[in-house]
Formats: sequence, C-alpha cells, structure tokens
Amino acid sequence: MFSLLTSAERYPQKLDWSELPLLERTWNWLELHWTRYIRLSRRRQLRFAKQVEHIEERFRQLEDAQLKEHLQVIRLGLRCEGIKDEQLAPAFALIRVISSRLSGMRHHDVQIRGGYVLVHGCITEMDTGEGKTLTATLAAIVMALAGRQVQVVTVNDYLAGRDADEMSPLYEWFGLTVETVAEDAPREVRERAYRHPVVYCTGKTLVFDYLKDRLVLGQQLSQMGIRLKDFIRNRPGGELLLPGLQFAIVDEIDSVLIDEARTPLIISASDTSARHEEYYGHALELAEALEHEKDFMIDGRKLIELTRKGRERLAELTQEFSPLWHNQFRREESVIQALTALHNFVRDEHYIVRDDKVMIVDEHTGRVMPDRSWEKGLHQLIELKEGVPVTPPRITLAKISFQLFFRRYMGLAGMTGTGREVASEMGHVYNLLSVRIPPHRESQRVNLGSRVFPSAELKWQALVETIVEKRANGQPVLVGTRTISAADELAGRLSQQGIEHQLLHANQDVEEALVVADAGRQGRVTIATNMAGRGTDIKLSPDVAGIGGLHVILTELHDSARVDRQLVGRCARQGQPGSWEEILSLEDELLQVLPAGIMHGLKRSLHHAPASRMAQWVARKAYQMAQKKVERYHKRIRRSLLKAEFHTRRSLSFTGKSE
Repeated sequence: MFSLLTSAERYPQKLDWSELPLLERTWNWLELHWTRYIRLSRRRQLRFAKQVEHIEERFRQLEDAQLKEHLQVIRLGLRCEGIKDEQLAPAFALIRVISSRLSGMRHHDVQIRGGYVLVHGCITEMDTGEGKTLTATLAAIVMALAGRQVQVVTVNDYLAGRDADEMSPLYEWFGLTVETVAEDAPREVRERAYRHPVVYCTGKTLVFDYLKDRLVLGQQLSQMGIRLKDFIRNRPGGELLLPGLQFAIVDEIDSVLIDEARTPLIISASDTSARHEEYYGHALELAEALEHEKDFMIDGRKLIELTRKGRERLAELTQEFSPLWHNQFRREESVIQALTALHNFVRDEHYIVRDDKVMIVDEHTGRVMPDRSWEKGLHQLIELKEGVPVTPPRITLAKISFQLFFRRYMGLAGMTGTGREVASEMGHVYNLLSVRIPPHRESQRVNLGSRVFPSAELKWQALVETIVEKRANGQPVLVGTRTISAADELAGRLSQQGIEHQLLHANQDVEEALVVADAGRQGRVTIATNMAGRGTDIKLSPDVAGIGGLHVILTELHDSARVDRQLVGRCARQGQPGSWEEILSLEDELLQVLPAGIMHGLKRSLHHAPASRMAQWVARKAYQMAQKKVERYHKRIRRSLLKAEFHTRRSLSFTGKSE
C-alpha cells in the first residue's frame, strides 16, 4: 500500500499518487478508504474508548516507575507491531493517566475518539472549544513513540509557542523533546529544532524550509546524491533543515489546506539590475489615465479586462515610450496589474502601511505578514500608489503550493471545527477523510437570526443600538468585522456614544491573545477583524453565564461560510450559554458579485418594507447565493493552481531543474 515512498531514506516523503499507474492508484484508494471506514465507524470508536478506559483504571493504581516500565513495552509494541488497536489502547490510556497527573487535564472520551481518528491519518471535526490542542497530543506522542518525527502545524507562531510550552511536560515524561520553529528564527536554530521528535510550527514556515531544502538537493532526491553531499560537507544531514515529511498534524486544517491554497509560496531573490521603479511608475500613470467602463471593465470577481477602446488608447499613450512598451502583450499585462493595484487592493483591508513599508494582511486571519510580498510587480505598484520607497522586484527561485506540499507527507492528519463543507475537496485533493466527533456536552448556542438592511449606514446604526442593549444587560459582546476599515468605523461610532470597547485587528496583533481572552468579561465589547484561527479560548467570568453568556455579532459574511462558523463558535463553548446573530447590509462587499439589477430591486424592497419577512428572506438568500458563488470561484482557482503545478513539474522533469 505504501509503495509511494521515495528511495531517499534520509528525506522520506511520498511520490504524488497521480504519477502511479491507474490500477495501482485505484487499488490504493479502495484499500485506504475501505479500511478507514471500518476502523473509524462510530461503533469502533466507542469500543476503543471503552477499552482505553478499562486499561486506564489499572494504570491509575501504579506508581510512575511502574508506568515507565509499561512505556517501554508500549514503545516496543508500536515499533514492532505497528499502529494497531492492541498497541494504541494502552498508549492512549497511559497518556491519559500521565496528563491527568501532570496538569489535571484528563482526556475526555470525545478527545480519545478524536485522537484515534488522527492516528489513522484522517481529519477529526470537533466543535470549537472541545480541546483540540490536548487531542493532538495523543496522536503526536503515539507517532513519535513509533519512530516518526511529528510536526504539529498551527496557524501562527504565537499558538505554536503556546501549545508547545503547555504540552512539553507531557511529552518529556514520555522521553520526547518538543521544540518550536518560529518564522524569524535563525537557520542554525531551525536546523536543531527540526531534529526533535515533536515540532510545533506554522504551515508557511514548513513550506519555506522545504523549498530551501529543494534548492540544496535539486529536483532529484536520490539516496546516493544525499550521501555524497553529506560526505563532501562532512556533516550528517548536510545543509538540510527538515528530516523529511514523515507525519504532520494540522490544526485548523481547512484554513491551512483550503483557504490558503489559492496562492503558491515562493522563495525569491532581489533583482537589482532592472530599472524597475521607472517602468512601474509609467504603468501606474497609464492605469490612472484609463477610464472605468470605457477603457476597462471590472467584473464581480474583480477580474480586470481592457476594452477595445482601452487597448487602442493604451497603444496611443505609449507611442513615445521606450521600446519595452511597444510589445502589446507586455504593455497590457503591466497596465492590468497596475489597475489591479489601484482598484482591487485597499489600504487597511488587504495591506497596511507601517514604517514606510507596505505590509500584507492575511485575509484569513487578519494578521500582518511583514516578510511577504506580492509577485509580478504588484507589490512595487502598490508601494508607488502609497508613496513609500519602492523595493526591488523579486526573481523566483522555487515555489510550491500547500496542495502539492502536504500531499507529499507519508502521514497526514488534521483537526477542525468547520470541515463538513470542504470534506469532498479534502478527499479529492489530499486523500483525507473527515470524521465528525460529537461534542462532550450538548450545545446551548442560541441563534437570534439575521437582519439585512438596505444601506451600510442603517446597519451601523442597528449594530450600535444592539451593542448598547446587550452591554446594558451586562452581556459581553464580540463583534466580527471583515476588514480593518470596518472595525475602525465601528470603533469610531462606539467612541462617539461613549461606549468603552476593545479593538483587535492586524495593526495590533501582538496584543491579540490578551484581548481575546478578556472578551468574556461582563459588559466587555470586543471588535475583531476576522477571528478565524485565533485559537485563544474566551473564558466567561462567573457572573456572565446567568445573563446569556457571550453574544457574537457578524457584521458581514466572509467569502467562506466556514469562516463565519468559526466566529460563531467563539460563543457557547463546551456547553456554556451563548448567542449569535447577523446584522448585514446590501452594500457589503460580498454582494458585489451579484447582478446590479437584482441588488437594486432588493434595496428598493427593503427601503419600502424593512421588516417584511419575505424581503428579509430574499435578501438573506441573495447573500447565501453570493457566498456560494465566491466559494465555487475560489475552488476553481485552487484546482487550476494544482493542475498548473503538475504541468510545470512535468516540464521541469525534462530539464532537471528544481521546483
């Protein structure tokens, strides 16, 4: 079944299954899915949890020295017999007992079931607040004891460091050292960290370090080539960072493998030879000279296309320019990129300007990415647009997408609270099955419904009124906004009303954990830009549970319904009380993908009868239609990117060049 492994024993990874013969690929798929469906049935999970509980009762009576003896037996069994229930049950029971003794945190049965799913290389879907961090330790310890290096992937450096620090005593009892790899860590620190049995890091950190290894090794990962490089350098492992791609547990796996999969990750170098600033300056001037709807069009997906008149005008404007502008394809491509910088990228939404630098804001987490840049001159064009110093353009040395990278892991598993919408794509692209785990306690979350207003002004007024009402009752409120500018708009209106509030967005990401942690205090109002993947628990103060718990307000829906569900999941965690509602407007950005005629009719209907059930129902359906349309569009982008990468790899295989 695992004939997919490469021959490089020092850098283990899978060959892509798409390169195998059809018959072998089909047999692997059938065997994998049939085995997992049997092993991971609800009945099998419950039986395994009972087995673990039975062994745990016996282990609880033993001293640490006696448990250490059992640990040696368990380690030997995992390495000799493999990942079987007979080996897993005592391992899980021992982890549960030691965790309870060291920290007082005993794995619930649903966490045992979640860990069982992870060990078998699947996605465990557990509600927000069900303790996925503790669940991951079950699979991480078992796989490390079995001899595999484990990489636990989180959405940011803060969570990686926090989780590693909290769980390190548990790992150390089992003789496993744990380390964190931060994005800004020096190379020698990263190289040492990756040699530990368990490593916590972000997906981007892993991918960039993998690309650096590819640049060292070249396209072919031959065993002889690696040993030769080691012999020449007289260093075991040579200049390689990663010990291969052995086993990864990805937290918020839908965010990492789906939302972030539309853009390839690139290693590049500065190109100081070209007169880039002058060229991009001309492109921006030409773009500013063109008229919208006359010379160029922007569709609902924000794709820009020049009209026939626009092409003719562009040719006229560049007659006196340098010969670089006489090539029609190059000329039009550069100007379209400049138009994109002018019209599709908004300050304090897609990027911020700090210390005379343009810094990208991650659209999924709302965090600043200071070391990232857009390619094909887009970053330089935005710098010119904002009047900050222009950085040299970049030359691509290596690139790969999350889709292609994570398919190369010998073992891959993940956790999420919102995976059902993308379960089919996870299966098709990553060969991963999603298994739903029920909550430990029944949810008490209350849905207060949706209100859609014809204009943004009416929405903001209703939003402030709702916050004032909830705050007067002492109920804490968490307001989720889509952009930094929207968060600032609401913060300004609350300040005018004299309402104390906390503001959390990409401009102050250092303080985010403290702000989120305090969002459950009585009367607290917190405004946050895109809460997806924040990962910090909101703990309710004792006096809040009796007045309804945390109240979450969505002020605008995101491109994906999963992101909205992640925000809603911040309230009513682990059986606590909580409520949520949507306060939207027909002027929200997401609805721009719908025809203007439909939107005009909806606005008119809501103006005449704002409380009409029919008008509200139609407006909400329009919102859902727009969201699904954008989701389908993003899915096509991911599919196209993966196909393009396969085509590029086939082309490079004839030249011997690296990815």
